[in-house]
Formats: sequence, structure tokens, C-alpha cells
Amino acid sequence: MRKITQFHDIGKLDPGSLLLAVDVSSRKLDLYSRYRQDGREYEVVESVSNDLATIADRLDYYANQAGRLGYSGLSVVVEPSGRYEQKLTRAALQAGHSVWMVNPERMYKAAVVHHGDGGKSDPLDGKVLYMLGRMGKVARLVVLPACWQQLRQWGQWLEDTTLAASRTRIHIGELRRSLFVDWQQSGDLSWGATGRALQECYGFDPWRITSGSYQRFIARMKAHRTGIPERCLASVWRQAQSSCRAPLSGGQRARCSDQLSYLWELWNRHNHRKQQLTVQMVELVDRLDPGQWIPPVFSGFPKPMRAKILAETGPLRRFPHWRALMGYAGLKIRMRASGKYRGKDKITKKGRALLRKHLGQAAFALTRKDRLLGPYYHRKIAEGMPARKAKVACMRKLLKILYGAAKSNQPFNEQRVYRCAG
Repeated sequence: MRKITQFHDIGKLDPGSLLLAVDVSSRKLDLYSRYRQDGREYEVVESVSNDLATIADRLDYYANQAGRLGYSGLSVVVEPSGRYEQKLTRAALQAGHSVWMVNPERMYKAAVVHHGDGGKSDPLDGKVLYMLGRMGKVARLVVLPACWQQLRQWGQWLEDTTLAASRTRIHIGELRRSLFVDWQQSGDLSWGATGRALQECYGFDPWRITSGSYQRFIARMKAHRTGIPERCLASVWRQAQSSCRAPLSGGQRARCSDQLSYLWELWNRHNHRKQQLTVQMVELVDRLDPGQWIPPVFSGFPKPMRAKILAETGPLRRFPHWRALMGYAGLKIRMRASGKYRGKDKITKKGRALLRKHLGQAAFALTRKDRLLGPYYHRKIAEGMPARKAKVACMRKLLKILYGAAKSNQPFNEQRVYRCAG
């Protein structure tokens, strides 16, 4: 069987430019390059300090050499190295040179191809980077517009704040169990109106709760939070009386209460910051030009989730095809088949992990039977697909839907998701 498809060779390194491969560490840069002169090929190897003055000097030198030797420009190839490469990449972009990045895993495996073993040294890494650059196995470093950079930074801060709030909440739960040992209410009650009132009025301390009368406890709780049912408060009172029998000294109680108050204040600050960042991201996305392909919102896919996904993808218009976006998210399928052997197909997970996390959260919310991906998800389950694999399939489908809807720039019609436009 013969198959002929159109080949798109775009976004590749200019073969007419002088290629400079740079292996980066915290204190030094190992540079490697090759050039042709008078019909002969030469290679250059040098190590320089990783500071801005030296970087600017060497970039100017190699750019002048490229012009003198007849090259069209200078291209810098570098491997991500824990942010140590940022001084080099920023200086190169500011000077007008193209910067190309190499995937670290590809770099590791290409080293075996290059010199036949798993050995590693800085001079050899420069040669491997050069080889990958000439093969075109690199991705161009593109600086996002200022508004998109701001959106991405806010998205990363929102994720950091969310994780910090989750860790703080875990510590609060541990301290509460140490202080209020017979607390047996559900999580919704612990963190809902009743739990908040207990924390704000009594510091979740059963000794403070039972220090007065039952009527005074009921009155104070209802005055602080309206709508709390009295049967719930009666249960809390009984559990507080039981917890007071725990062998907890006064000093230990005071230490737990002090730390719990600190963590409660910290958790509220995290939540306030999360709300603030979310509002800022939503407002920024609402101001973006629709010509940059902004996907619509629909039932189960609210504006905050759209903003978090766009913070990771950047402008969807920069992806020539939905398959490119799928690879950027690490959702491409990795095939494992050779001859009669058929292994398990899995996603590559080589793209942005935070984007996959947000897509997973969004897809999970849409898998209810009355939501957009409900029929698709439940059909996959009925066909025997494992639930986790069906969820990944929903993530892929959601990404395709968002890309297609943003590209068309038409009002979103959920009926067309499972039906041909014709």
C-alpha cells in the first residue's frame, strides 16, 4: 500500500546560518561550532564564563564571524538547564539571533547515537547539540507578546498558590484532629459555614467551646453564621465534650491553638490571592483580540478554566494544526508496535505538564451525561475502555474542540460536536 501526504517542513533551523551549540552550566558555557572556509571545514571549541558581559562579547564575536564567512546569520542551540540558560537565551534574542531549544531526553538518547556510549562530558554535549541542530530536531524559542507573558505568569502563580493552599489545608486538618480528637463531621461541614464559625469563634478548641453553657454556644454560632441547623450544633457540642477527655496538657493545647490560628490566617490569604489572580486572568482574556483565536466558553467550561488553559498554550493562532497543539500538550499517542508485536499505546507526556493538568480538570467536569463530553466518555466506557484511558481521550477531544472553535471564530454550537456540519 502506497501513501502520499504533503510534507510541511516549517519552523526549521536556517541551513545558511552559522550554528553555535552551547552546553550550559551554572558557572560556564561550553561552545561548539563548525564552519567552512576555502573548501575546508573547521570546528571551534571553547569554554567561557556564564556571565552577561562574556555572553554579549562572544555573541558579537560569532555574529561578526558569521557575516565575514558569508553566513546568513547566527543560530544558537541550547538545552534547558534549570534556568541557567536564561541569561544566554535572553541576550541572544535581544541581539536579534534565533534561539533553538533541544529536549533534554532527546539530548540524552542522541548522545548514545553520537559517540556510541552513555558517557557524558561538557565538550561532548556541545557536539551532540550541534548534531541535533543540523538534523532539525530542535524547537524555536519564541517570545510571547507582553499580555500573553503576563497571563502565563499569573497562571503559574495561581498554580503555586493553589498548591500552597492545599498543603496548608492538610496541616490544618492534622492540627484539628490533634486538638478536637472526637470530631466526626464530614469534610463539607469541617470547611463549610459550621467549620469556619468554629474556627473563627473558638479556634476549633473543644475546651473553649464547652467553657460556657450550651445555650451560649448555640447563640454565638448562629449570630456568627446564619443558617446553621441546631441539630448540627448539638452534635458538635457532644463531640466537644467527649474530646475534652483527651490527655492534652494546657501547654500542648496552647501550642496547637497558636499554630492552628496561624495556618488558618495563611489559608485565607492563599484563597484571597487565588481569587485575585483568577479575576485578573479572566479580565485579561476578555480584553484579548478575538483574532488571536480565543476559544468560547460553554456549559461546564467557565471563563476561569479557559484562562488557565490559554495561559499555558499561548495564542492558539501560532499552532499551524491541531496536531501541533496536541504535541505541545504532550497528548500525542506513542505507538508501540513492530511486526506481530502490539504493545500498549500511551501519550508521550513530553509537553507542558500544567496544561495537561488543566485539560484533565476541564475534561473531568465535562464527562457528566448532560455535559459536552458525556456521550463520548460513556460510549468509550461501554466499549470497554478503562476509565483513565477514556479520560485521556476526552482531554484530546476537548483540545481539538477548543482549537477548532477558536479557529472558526463562530458562535459555539454543541450539536456540531458529534454531527457533521453538512
